[in-house]
Amino acid sequence: MIFVLVPLSFRSCHRFYLVGVSCPRRLFKGFMPDPAMPLTVFDIDGTLCQTSGLDDACWRTAAQDVLGIKEMSTDWSHYPHSTDESIAGALIREHHGVEPDRALLDRLRDHFVGLLEKAHAKNSDCIRATPGARRLLSTLDRQSHPVAIATGGWTPSARLKLSHSGIDWEGVPSAFACDAHPREQIISLAIDRAADLHRCTPADFGRIVYVGDGIWDLKATRALGISFVGLARGQRAELLGQAGAMVIHEDFQDLDSLLASLGGA
Repeated sequence: MIFVLVPLSFRSCHRFYLVGVSCPRRLFKGFMPDPAMPLTVFDIDGTLCQTSGLDDACWRTAAQDVLGIKEMSTDWSHYPHSTDESIAGALIREHHGVEPDRALLDRLRDHFVGLLEKAHAKNSDCIRATPGARRLLSTLDRQSHPVAIATGGWTPSARLKLSHSGIDWEGVPSAFACDAHPREQIISLAIDRAADLHRCTPADFGRIVYVGDGIWDLKATRALGISFVGLARGQRAELLGQAGAMVIHEDFQDLDSLLASLGGA
């Protein structure tokens, strides 16, 4: 419970009374920062949520329906930045030879989100949490371990995926492709917002770890000088290992091992 001063009327700025306000635990942690704790920042697609395949399919359909592009690469490492807004702009420049305008970008984004919704309505299993993700987040919350979300996805599509995956993201400092184009800038924004919540500076966190599944995630952490924990299996895990990722988990089910990685990645 916290107490706030509330004016007796909206037009009065002179007379106040105290009101007790219950506060969700995750939000309340902003009033009790532990700067020695590491900050863990999570990606969404392929990390918190198993949606990479769905994303690829919806991107192809949206590009064809809105931009008239019949073939597009879904190897996001081929684009200047592996973030939705940047990918959309690159496609428009390459195939239409013009700078993207806001109306067209919004139309493409909205159509993409609509495709995700339709796919989920048809098969709810196409958007789901990565095994162990909800338990890990719950454990970190109980331990007052600061977390944030930084994703290359558009804000509405990211929120849709988290909600349909049953991941409680309300109150978690987050940044999306609508905030910036380069992934490192998105991660930096999420870190800054986490620091604001915890009333500290990014430098006050004992360690900052980004959890992601792509080569672009690893490259962004290197550019920022923060730690990286990979979440991948098969060929993607091999690629991360070849690129120099030192810590890679298949999913979030080995809780003890994950907690050790986040504390000392």
